[in-house]
Amino acid sequence: MNQYRVIQLTNNDGFNPSSFRRDAENIVWQTGSGNESELFLYNGSETIQLTDNDVPDSSSRINGDNVVWIGGRGNESEVFLYNGSETIQLTDNDVPNSGPRINGENVVWIGGRGNEREVFLYNGSETIQLTDNDVRDFALRINEDNVVWQSGEGVVSEVFLYNGSETIQLSSNDVPESAVEINGDNVVWQSGEGNEREVFLYNGSETIQLTDNDVLDSNPRTAGENISWTRVTLSDTGEEINGLFLATPTNDESDESGEGETVYRFFNPNAGVHFYTASEVERDAVLELPNYSFEGESYKTVDPISGEAEDVYRFFNTTTGVHLYTTDENERDSIIENLADFTFEGTVFSAYETEVEGSIPIYRFFNSITGAHFYTPSVAERDSVEENLSDFQSEGIAYYAFPIEDV
Repeated sequence: MNQYRVIQLTNNDGFNPSSFRRDAENIVWQTGSGNESELFLYNGSETIQLTDNDVPDSSSRINGDNVVWIGGRGNESEVFLYNGSETIQLTDNDVPNSGPRINGENVVWIGGRGNEREVFLYNGSETIQLTDNDVRDFALRINEDNVVWQSGEGVVSEVFLYNGSETIQLSSNDVPESAVEINGDNVVWQSGEGNEREVFLYNGSETIQLTDNDVLDSNPRTAGENISWTRVTLSDTGEEINGLFLATPTNDESDESGEGETVYRFFNPNAGVHFYTASEVERDAVLELPNYSFEGESYKTVDPISGEAEDVYRFFNTTTGVHLYTTDENERDSIIENLADFTFEGTVFSAYETEVEGSIPIYRFFNSITGAHFYTPSVAERDSVEENLSDFQSEGIAYYAFPIEDV
């Protein structure tokens, strides 16, 4: 079992918890308030007092051995950098400096106030002014040599990127841009207001709109090449239904056509019902259950970032032990409101509500004896059920998806 050594880093009554920042073994914090506030750094072995003056020190950020902060207030606020061995004053002017961010030796900050606020970059050897305009620049983020920010007036702003050599305007519209994040070459942000907010990605060469719908997509994040965001939809009763989405890059031709994950089908001979899942983790778990027979791949879902994709909602019937799948929001809301024995399990994959080129219908039946639903992409199986199984009532097409090759 791992053993831990506990170290008390502060022993006074002036520690400011909101100032606490850390990176690996290094921790920076602020003690005191007003002109008595000072910054301290724990570097993995000892605590170093970074400031000792009669002005406020605040807004610290840390990356590796490097710490950046603001010393002073108003027109006397300056940017300081501790590089692991010495403190360097990066600014000396008569305008406010604020919002410093740091990555390696690169430091960015905002200099000025109101529409005179500009973006500055210190690259380890010199300071470069990245903007010179008469609108407000704000929401700075930095990763490696890349700096991203928002620029605009009022609620309308655009997203800009400095990639180490040039500045690129990533958005150009008349709606608000917000929640900008950067990781490597990837920049993500949300664009719009209310339920018209969409998620955008700049991948180092082009801007891609990841969502296109009338629900609230927000809080985009990027890690490596993967993009995630949250989605909030409202039922007819006003209940919020939350979802988490992940987009991953692919060069596979099938994915370019809009195909998503594979749906696997199981049959429980004891209960006489089928089970479907697009989750490989869930598939592998069910394979371990002795009462389920694996019937293979049934169809392919739709890539959720497709502009025409619809959420497929899943319910679990606690009485019968079977599942129901639907893209119909009215049916979803009616079940949530009226059927207490159905547990809502959220969005499980995506499909088309209407036919799209290359897609096939997924037919739905209701078994009036077991209360279970049966789904199939096979026309032959559909016809056989309709002709031979009187207990199964056809409910038409549930949604559209993609066929499995050679099926």
